[in-house]
Order: sequence, then C-alpha cells, then structure tokens
Amino acid sequence: MKKEFSNTGINKLGAKIRKEYGDLKPETLQTLQEYRTSHKNSLSSIFNILLDIRKNVNRTSIVTYRIKRFESIIGKLIRYNKMNLSRMWDIGGCRIIFNNNDEVYKFKTEIAKKLKIRKEYDYITEPQENGYKSLHLFVESPIDNKVIEIQIRNQQDHNWATLVEISDLLFDSGLKEYSKDKKLLRFHLLLSKDGLTITEKKEIANTIKKYKYLEKLNSVFTRNYLNVRLQWLLIENEYRHKYFLIETSKNNVPMIEAFDNFKDAEVGYFKKFKSNDNANVVLTYLLKPTFDQISIAYSNYMLTMHSCIDDFTIIFESLIVESLKANKYIDFLKYFGQYQDISISKYLNIYKETEYTEKINQKLLLTLDKRLSEKIDKKIRKKEKEWKAQIKNSLKKSDSNLKRFREIFQKNYPRRKLQKFIIKQIVRYSAGKYGRKYQRLLNKN
Repeated sequence: MKKEFSNTGINKLGAKIRKEYGDLKPETLQTLQEYRTSHKNSLSSIFNILLDIRKNVNRTSIVTYRIKRFESIIGKLIRYNKMNLSRMWDIGGCRIIFNNNDEVYKFKTEIAKKLKIRKEYDYITEPQENGYKSLHLFVESPIDNKVIEIQIRNQQDHNWATLVEISDLLFDSGLKEYSKDKKLLRFHLLLSKDGLTITEKKEIANTIKKYKYLEKLNSVFTRNYLNVRLQWLLIENEYRHKYFLIETSKNNVPMIEAFDNFKDAEVGYFKKFKSNDNANVVLTYLLKPTFDQISIAYSNYMLTMHSCIDDFTIIFESLIVESLKANKYIDFLKYFGQYQDISISKYLNIYKETEYTEKINQKLLLTLDKRLSEKIDKKIRKKEKEWKAQIKNSLKKSDSNLKRFREIFQKNYPRRKLQKFIIKQIVRYSAGKYGRKYQRLLNKN
C-alpha cells in the first residue's frame, strides 16, 4: 500500500535525520526511502511532458530523470539546518541538455504553456560565484501537486558542471559544497568563462601542471573506458532496460547495472547504499539509451571521456602560438610539451580501442548463454561494426585537428634565421622526447 506523507510528517523525518546524523537508524532510512520513491509517479508524469515538449525545440536533446540520492538529501539537510525537508523541492529531478541557450529559453517558454512554474533560478543570466550556469525550474506535477525540479543546460555548461564533480571525486576538492580547494575553485571558475585572456590561459595551464590534472584524468579514463564499454555492449542486448544504476569511485572501474522497471532499480540502489553509505551511486532513467548519451549525461559517473580534453587542447594551442609570436622559448617548450601529452593520450586510447575491438566478439560470446549465441552474435557483430566506425571517426577528427593546428603553427613560424633555428631544435627535442614516451606507454599496454 502506498504511504502518504503530510508536510508535518516530512519535516519530522528531516528533524530525525539531523538528530541521527552519522548513524541513521534502519527505520529512519527506510522511511526516507519511501519518501524518495513517493516522487516516482510525479517525476514520470513531468518527464513524459518534457519529452513531448522537446519535439518543438530539439528532438536530439538528452532528457533524463533521477530521484535525489540519499547522501545528497542528508548532506543538504545538514548544510541548511533550518530547511524543512518538505521544502526540498529537488528530491525528484529532470535534466535536459540542449545545444545552446536559445534552445534552453525556448524550451522554458514551452514548459510554461503546459506546467505551473512555482519557482525559477536563472543561473545562466546570473551565474553562481563558482561559475555554475543552468536554468532551474520548479514545477508542479499535474497528478499530485508534488514539486519537481527541472535543470535545463546547454552542452558546454553541462560539461563544465560534470567536470567539477569529476574534480571533486579525484582530488577531494569539495568544489560543489565547501570549496575547500581555492586553487581548483579558481581553475574551474576560469573554465566557465566564455572568453579567456592569455594571462588566464596561463593560469589554467599552471594549475594543470601543478595538480598533474591531465595525467590523473587520462589515467582514470584509460583505465575505465574499455571495461565500461564492454559492460555497455552487454547491456545493449537487453533492449527493455531503461533504468541504470552507476557506481563509481576514483580507484575502481565504474559498474553499471541495468533494470527494466523502477521497483527493481530502487531496490538495487537502496541495497547498495545500506551496504556502503559512502558509495557514489546514481540511479537514472533514459528513454532510448546509447553509450554516447549516457557518457555525456553522466560523464562524472562513467569516467570514460570528457570534452574538457578538447578544450584544454585549444587553450594550449593558443599559448603555443602566443609564445611563438613573443619569442618566449621557455614558454613555448612548456606549452608544446603539455600539448604533446594530450595528443599522446588521445592516440594511445584510440590504438588500444582499435586493438580491443578485434577480440570483443569472442569475449562477449563467452559471457552469454550458449543457446542464444547465434542470435546475439548477429547483434554483437552489428555493435562491433558501429564501434569500429566510431573509432574511425575519432581518429579522423584527431587527425583533422592536428592538421588544422599545423597550419596555424606554420603561419606563425618565425622568419628570422636564429629564431627559426631555436624553435626547430625545441620541436625536434620535444618530438623525440614524447615519441619515446608514447612508445614506452604503447609497450606497457
């Protein structure tokens, strides 16, 4: 029987959680679980309305929903110790990712025609102090008047937000709630800006070097990518699955569990939380899930790829060109080296991926029911073909970007003999150094 919650009862639950913080009683946790899941029908109704509305804006936009995690609810109650739990309106939340802000605001206009907006926070027009940008709408569900949060972002702002969460996980920097690492806070604030000065780009490059940021990021992505991709290929064979439980940590490969119904998915989530309340787990819903879609929507949980690598590449390219123009040879050597590091990681991952797909069919079939092997073999071969096409496109894109930068580099190459000689020697030294590094990594893997 469905349990009904009054505002008084909800607020008493919030007070109880604060009182028992650090050692929640099983019955308190169970009541919180019941309250969380009481949002499911309201959330589904809003989600379906949003799917319908997006047809008028951008059919390819990513739309997901989730119920707020235990640790997020508890943490928010502790941080805001005067907040009533009944006023925590983001227990149930939907997220929509569009290409640009024009689509974001057009979508908001369409939402206002169909749903009652109780409150709005426009962090795009007025970003938060840390650089966060998104449009938050709190709407009333037409089926039971529960309030559901809708976060609407453009792709760039979504990428920034997920990178903040990745930094929090890998560097324990507390950027989202406590901002205890001021250097990384400043780093992400700069990355949120639409236009950067050369001085700001240098500051970003220095932070990357100080924290070994790219090295850490790439090691985690490289460790996870093929394993997670294999998990997803297995999941894709179960076409009914739309609920996904993703558990991640900085030291282990993310694990994905897929479910075809909400009840089983929530049971799995609750079980994981009870066994380890420090687990970083999210349960989400995707209507037509693909690997690329879930990797973009939850890159902070999948930990396999992120667009920041391309953003950093562009920053280093401009620093290299600037140092060339100013004849600053030490700067040129430094930034050219960091640029080469990014390139090595990209090509190494593509190489590993190419090699891995040659063995993927055999490995997958060994994990599946032999009686279904013929039927599933067809599916897997199709997916394998799609994967190889994606690898080919990745390589093509990387080669195209490299060609583009070479052309820019040549246009800014020094004309005087001495300067030309110095730059030539630096490039030769750097190419040799990073060529040997690439070979070592290749042999190692």
